[in-house]
Amino acid sequence: MLKIHILALSSLLFISCTNSSLTPISNTHNTHYNGTAKILIAVDGNKKRKVRHIEIITTEEPEGYEIYFHENKIGEGFIAVTLPTPSTNIHLAEYSLTGVYGCSRGKSGYGYGNKILPNIVNNKSYFLGTINTSMNTMYNEMPNSLIKEAKNKYNYRAHDTDIEKKSKFKSNIKL
Repeated sequence: MLKIHILALSSLLFISCTNSSLTPISNTHNTHYNGTAKILIAVDGNKKRKVRHIEIITTEEPEGYEIYFHENKIGEGFIAVTLPTPSTNIHLAEYSLTGVYGCSRGKSGYGYGNKILPNIVNNKSYFLGTINTSMNTMYNEMPNSLIKEAKNKYNYRAHDTDIEKKSKFKSNIKL
């Protein structure tokens, strides 16, 4: 009976130390925040490699929010994280991929983002970038295949360079 209690307690301790929620716990005093915003991170690439974990840092949370995808690693679509608002200087400090060196904390499965969201406010959706698992890189544009989902499911509206703008050029050359 004692072994069962020890096993149960150690299981609870392990579960409580690893946050797999997409609504991270804040370390800042609750009076600072007033609501939440949705942060979208697109995942694109081959399905052999998937996102194993991400870490998002803000000015208010300099130690960051670490999110691990234990059983359900993300191979395509969006990682939608709910962050408290207002928050400033939000960026993806780290991500790791599966499929290379086991847990991929080595050279080929580990990366970071360079896009910074200066400020997020209550009840809005923001795009933080795309992790490409095939190339193990991150870029600022949203894949065309995910634009409809971002608009419909997350009520996202494009800002700046989030979505590649296409234009037609008129030629003055007569043939």
